[in-house]
Amino acid sequence: MHEATLAESILNIALEAARQNHAAKIFKVGLTLGDMAGVEVEALTLAFDVLKKNTPANDARLAIKRVPVSAACNKCGKVFTLERYNFFCPECDGVLILQSGRELLVDFVDCE
Repeated sequence: MHEATLAESILNIALEAARQNHAAKIFKVGLTLGDMAGVEVEALTLAFDVLKKNTPANDARLAIKRVPVSAACNKCGKVFTLERYNFFCPECDGVLILQSGRELLVDFVDCE
């Protein structure tokens, strides 16, 4: 379960941000998560909730912004939001190049 490792990294980033800002408490950690990042949100949240115990993030929650998978055709240039992993353009059968949907970023740490 790589979500536990991701949750640990996210928590470490949040704790470091709190330390650098002399904050005693973390309220919220904002994430951008692409739909194709391969992360199970429930497993990530559960792992984060377990790991944050007895830390300044004890009462923190994850605020997750989902990013759909989008791609542009390398032949006709049209941009599409993908619902299935079909990487050929429905207009001209060109190859689609991913533009978004694989993100996993810590956007902000809301702390005291």
